[in-house]
Amino acid sequence: MKKIISILLVSFFTSNFSLNAQSIADYTIYYDFIFITDTVNNTFSSPEEFVLLRIGQESIFMTSARYYNDSALTVFSKNYSEPDFKSQEELQKYVNLVLEKVPTKAIRSDYRIIKNFKTSNITSVRMYSSVPIQYMEETMAFEWDFIEGIDTILGLPCMKANTSYGGRHYYAWFTLDVPINDGPYVFQGLPGLILKVVDDKGWYTFTAKNIITEKKKAMVKEWIDDKSQKIDRKTFVEKMIGYKRNPSMPTGVLNFPEEKRLERKSAFEKRFDLLIEQY
Repeated sequence: MKKIISILLVSFFTSNFSLNAQSIADYTIYYDFIFITDTVNNTFSSPEEFVLLRIGQESIFMTSARYYNDSALTVFSKNYSEPDFKSQEELQKYVNLVLEKVPTKAIRSDYRIIKNFKTSNITSVRMYSSVPIQYMEETMAFEWDFIEGIDTILGLPCMKANTSYGGRHYYAWFTLDVPINDGPYVFQGLPGLILKVVDDKGWYTFTAKNIITEKKKAMVKEWIDDKSQKIDRKTFVEKMIGYKRNPSMPTGVLNFPEEKRLERKSAFEKRFDLLIEQY
């Protein structure tokens, strides 16, 4: 059965995720993310939608598909309590119930970023599933240089600035008309909402597509608990590179042909993942 199982197992059986179903997002921003898929042939992905949620003193950035899946899983966990598994059969029965009851969407770029404006820390959760969950923390301190000129995005006047992060140089467009200190991915620290970010090679582009400044309910799970493992940037990047060089096969797919495995490995070697910055 070609089903995605291990991600569900990690979500349910290795982490004590907490849920506040009454969480209120002060703002919700949707972005399209376009990234290079092959640095040899210079090909790019189709747009992938991300969402930025500001909840209290934190903001959370993830794919819309991740948000949808997490919401569906947390609703399931509220309606079906997890039993105390005493056999493999009981575990499999519960997994089958999850697969039957929980609709999920495919996730291409599982970047998960938490900005804590109270502690001034950014947390990046490792995009490939691991046990325990692994994450990296960094300071929110960014050095921005302003660039002359005004552009327009979503009908809003935008100023331009640039900064460096993880060995790369980025340009950002922000608007004073939405006075929110935040933006896509790890970016923040400007006197207005960041609507667009592009690296200097043009490999990665985040562009805002919808801005909701009204408060709305948000169903968000905690990705990190007391069993999670904090790692430094060097370890974080090395683990990402290790996966890139030897990617696992699609979850739940049995008897994956060797030629398909080599194709997958070749594809991963050609692309340059956003989170694999220098250290």
